[in-house]
Amino acid sequence: MTGSMKQASAIILACALAVPALAQDSTNNIAAATGLPASAELAPPVVSFAASAGALTAPLILTNDYIVLPGDQAELTNGGKAVFNFSVTNAGNYVIETLVNAPDESSNSFFLNIDADPVDPDMIWDVPVTAGFEKRTVSLRGNGDSSTDQFTPKVFKLDTGTHNLIIIGREPGTLLKSLSIHPAPADKPVSP
Repeated sequence: MTGSMKQASAIILACALAVPALAQDSTNNIAAATGLPASAELAPPVVSFAASAGALTAPLILTNDYIVLPGDQAELTNGGKAVFNFSVTNAGNYVIETLVNAPDESSNSFFLNIDADPVDPDMIWDVPVTAGFEKRTVSLRGNGDSSTDQFTPKVFKLDTGTHNLIIIGREPGTLLKSLSIHPAPADKPVSP
């Protein structure tokens, strides 16, 4: 082998070894962001819906199959609202998994709650920054801050029957494409 071929072979080998390590780092980052173990998979959803299934009020808009707040950062009183009606047949503990695009620290949050309007700042959903649309499990700030939510993930205790998932716009440019309600993992306690 010539020197340049040996060097190219070494580079290819180094790249092949680096890819699994990078994939594991990505998995670990998502696990840290969601509060769920990297190897954990959620139980099948009890209900899933596209962003277009929500009843929207301005200034939230539906565009290109996702919900977004255009314009400036909003408060509870002026962020619009998306309401998703759903039912559960079994009382229990549930988490919300989403497909969301949170491109940077200035475009990565909504207000969120089930069966009542969210409260500021306890019910701010600080979405870990994504690279395009990625799955994220909803967490809520509680007594935490924008980089460390207290309830990770947020576990909702729901009775049998009909419920309303309420999302209010907070930061512009946070894109929400779909939501799924899943039974919570057994080791995750109900969040207050």
